[in-house]
Amino acid sequence: MTIIIIFVFGSSVYSYALFVERNNSSISQNSSQGDWLLADNYDRKGYRYENFLRKKDSLKILKQVYQQLMNIKNIDYYEISNQDFIYTKKFQGSKSVINGKGNQKIDDVLITPLKSMQVSELYAKRQNLDQSIQTGEFFKRSAYKKTSNQIVPVVAGANYKHIFKLNSIVENSYLATKNIRCKIIGFLDKKTNVKVDEEIINLDNYLIMPSIKLSPQDTLDFKQILLSDKCEGYLHYDNKNEYHQVVQQVKRIVKETGYEYIIPPEEKHNLYNLSIGQTFLIFLSSALAFLLVIRKLYRDYIIKTEKGLFFVTFKNLTVYLGWLFSAFVISQGILLALYKKHQNIFIRTRLTTVLFFLAVGCYLTLLSVLRWKKED
Repeated sequence: MTIIIIFVFGSSVYSYALFVERNNSSISQNSSQGDWLLADNYDRKGYRYENFLRKKDSLKILKQVYQQLMNIKNIDYYEISNQDFIYTKKFQGSKSVINGKGNQKIDDVLITPLKSMQVSELYAKRQNLDQSIQTGEFFKRSAYKKTSNQIVPVVAGANYKHIFKLNSIVENSYLATKNIRCKIIGFLDKKTNVKVDEEIINLDNYLIMPSIKLSPQDTLDFKQILLSDKCEGYLHYDNKNEYHQVVQQVKRIVKETGYEYIIPPEEKHNLYNLSIGQTFLIFLSSALAFLLVIRKLYRDYIIKTEKGLFFVTFKNLTVYLGWLFSAFVISQGILLALYKKHQNIFIRTRLTTVLFFLAVGCYLTLLSVLRWKKED
């Protein structure tokens, strides 16, 4: 009974260590500072997002989620979206600004998807975009209060200077749902960059729009799509304590609204702070001990009563596997002691190695059985 408990303990310690390794690998390497991209979990659960939007209270839920995101204390919420600017006339500009195929006909309408970014006032301020204007001006505070029924200001990247003129009006099939009128109010300096999480984005080929507000005149579909987009921005954190706060806030929003956000992973630690290599050795040692005890039990009880095919097979299998696993445990211990900082090199192929040893053990056992049959 004791050896079974030891084996279960060894297996549990190693299994938990694997879980911790997978969990921590999904956390940004720079977890002390960054941006967490909010994303929903509907499609992953086989429950399509369209089904959520069909619920009578979906708009109410989205409004609650957005309001809570905007009211999180000590954590900045950035509305950042990369919805294409759907140009609805014949486009004759550079292909570098097109996101996909230009001048394509959809439902008899000529469209060209242009690279675009929609940003909130807070994010634009953090990135100092108002300091990167070459011609014209950047958004005023009133720009972030615009709705789809008004003319929405747009700041263009440097590569648009030969495509659009300053103060020109451009139509945009926004969110592929509603045509809105936009006005080019300025052009950015060449090589203007922004940072989103750990990614640096060059804005030369982008059209920058302010994040717009809902209008009472908007259709239900447009309100739902726009709010869904506004609820999938970034929560910014500057240290590990703030990252932990981000996790707790997302959990709270999910609990209070029922909206299916993906919960950010939190860093976990192995039992007694053991490394993955150490837990692997514990597992192998417990498995080897279990194997040797079983071998001894069968040798003590079966060897006295029978020396048939079953006994010969079991005896040789336990002997070979015992030696193989012993050699593996010793070699892993030496390698892990010598290369502590690179222990995953030796652990990564653990399953393949164990299966290989089982195959070798079975093969040697088969040879022994055939030899015994021949001698018999």
